[in-house]
Amino acid sequence: MITAEGSVAGAPIAWAPDYAALREQGLALVQRLAGREWTDHNAHDPGITILEQLCYALTDLAYRAGWDVPDLLAGGGGDPYASLATPAQALPTSPVTLTDLRKLVLDVPGVKNAWIAVVDEAQARFDAADGEISAMAGAPGASASPNVSEIHLRGLLRVQIEKSSLVDIDGGLIRREATRRLLRCRGLCQDFESIQVLEDQPIRLAATLEIGAVADATALLARVYQAIASYLSPTVPFHSLAEMLARGRRVDEIFEGPPLEHGFIDTEEMSAVERRSSVRISDLIRALMAVHGIEAVKSLHFLGAGGPLRDWLLSVDEGRVPRFNLQDSDIRLERRGLRVDQGIQAAARRLYAELGLAASPAPIAAAERDLRPRPGRDRDAASYFPVQQQFPLAWGIGAAGLADSAPPERRAQARQLKAYLMFFEQILANEFAQLGGVARLFSVHDETPDSYFSQPVPDSGALGLEAIRRPRPAAERAALLQAITEDPWQARSARAGLERRDRFLDHLLARHGEQFRDYALLQAGAWGEDGDPLAERMARDKRAFLRDWPRIARTRGSAFDYLQPAGDDNLGGLELGLRRKLGIATAEERFHLVEHILLRPLAGDLAQRGPLLRAAASRDPYSLQFSLVFPDWPARYQDANFRQFVEQTVREETPAHLTAHLIWLDRPAMQAFEAAHAQWLAQWRSHRLADLGL
Repeated sequence: MITAEGSVAGAPIAWAPDYAALREQGLALVQRLAGREWTDHNAHDPGITILEQLCYALTDLAYRAGWDVPDLLAGGGGDPYASLATPAQALPTSPVTLTDLRKLVLDVPGVKNAWIAVVDEAQARFDAADGEISAMAGAPGASASPNVSEIHLRGLLRVQIEKSSLVDIDGGLIRREATRRLLRCRGLCQDFESIQVLEDQPIRLAATLEIGAVADATALLARVYQAIASYLSPTVPFHSLAEMLARGRRVDEIFEGPPLEHGFIDTEEMSAVERRSSVRISDLIRALMAVHGIEAVKSLHFLGAGGPLRDWLLSVDEGRVPRFNLQDSDIRLERRGLRVDQGIQAAARRLYAELGLAASPAPIAAAERDLRPRPGRDRDAASYFPVQQQFPLAWGIGAAGLADSAPPERRAQARQLKAYLMFFEQILANEFAQLGGVARLFSVHDETPDSYFSQPVPDSGALGLEAIRRPRPAAERAALLQAITEDPWQARSARAGLERRDRFLDHLLARHGEQFRDYALLQAGAWGEDGDPLAERMARDKRAFLRDWPRIARTRGSAFDYLQPAGDDNLGGLELGLRRKLGIATAEERFHLVEHILLRPLAGDLAQRGPLLRAAASRDPYSLQFSLVFPDWPARYQDANFRQFVEQTVREETPAHLTAHLIWLDRPAMQAFEAAHAQWLAQWRSHRLADLGL
């Protein structure tokens, strides 16, 4: 049916590419709307011919609308997926769990294994009677009075790293690189007490193994070395994307956690690789019997300084990791009582080293760690072939025109028909332009407020359209045409285009589960005549959020890197997200985020005699808390409704396990705070650089 606005309501699109169906629909509309004035609906009627040509043009439009989305997005020659996040951009996150942190450290070159532990030792004392917090002093568990209790901070972690023996990288370099990566991805209200590369504890063995009928005893001996080393110090393997998919893992499971340069880690495999606190002979026998070609373990002993040990269990020292000492071990192969390893020991050791190097992970190119849709083909969806070119030559309105002998009256009639057809031509040309503008509609980098697109009916001169157009410069004509297309009723106003573009930005936000409705309500009256600046600002805020969305989503719970200078390029995910959600673009409106865990007592505070904090607001003011310090003088911040919106947004965006404190300071107080905060940041950075050995 035809609505009051002149559009087809509830029209199906299945018949849109069907010329016969379009002609039938068009003819039915003609009969309904002009049945009394127009009674000849046969094929020879000129009006029916015009209807048929327009139907044919509509089939072309419907055909192009059915092109694959990558082809439609490829229009314009730019990256069709610039505004669409790939799985590797959208699904990974900064480390959230200890498992995520462990994966991050395992990705550091030269790291074989790593363990992340929560620091449980008390860091300070709280005196409930005086409300004072002091540094730890004396033996753990000791307290001066019943009112004094120990503070065990939450969010403090300890990292221990096992160095790989396959790469020649200094342990200090490994520690520094691991520290940099951990602090770049540090969780909000989280810090690392220590990052330590563990020392090796060499394990020497004496073994006699009975082997079967094997073709290559050298390869068998190398596999024996490998089995012993893998048991003592197991490796967490990396996998390619294809391997993870072949294991039946879902895409969201594969990309869960931080992005890694060496591929993907199976969480179940990694969880099974624990740090050994002891080594058992029985476990070693089981590992050796799993080697194909070994029929029996005739003898197996640990070797000490004085020779074989009778112990069946060897404890691993604290702060060390077991490592197979092949050079000082004695592994023998026998076949029916005869020793068969003599003369092949050196070759087996070389082969063992080669097998280890082959198994060591190598960085994988970013393109191979991602799933990308097939590249689209730019098929120029906006190109339009004028309907006038398709009419019979006898009509004289195509490129061939009229014969030179045609009288002036006939030429005038041809121009009249061209002018009549231009109404349909322009609508069709705009529809093709709209199809060609799909990539711009989905782009968050395009700053134009346009949501409807237009293009002049193309004419190289053969159609003679200049003879029926009002003379004006081409650029002026294109601008006027675009204004009329955006808003036919108020062609000189940008308001309608801004509103429509804003609704489309809302659609893009909704695709990510986000909304700016509450923010928009606070901007009541923003839609002024000719496009109010507040309306344009709203669109800019939404585009800025959408551009940063992959980073915001990935780092939502992360903090800034305090080893790097503070700035717009060094923001935590929550801070960046709040800036975008609150539309903070000027330096005057910016806030400061202070993590309480970074204000915790340190070893140097033990020398301080007085309390570290008086009139403490809580027993533990350090753990899982942060403060947001806002200026109170900007115009928006003086509005009670907007302040309430700020508090609501902070509550919604803050991770559930954290507590946020909002503080509003006047100009003198803020200036004093910023000076103290900048000084503290510089001193904290220097202290941590020295403390971490960077």
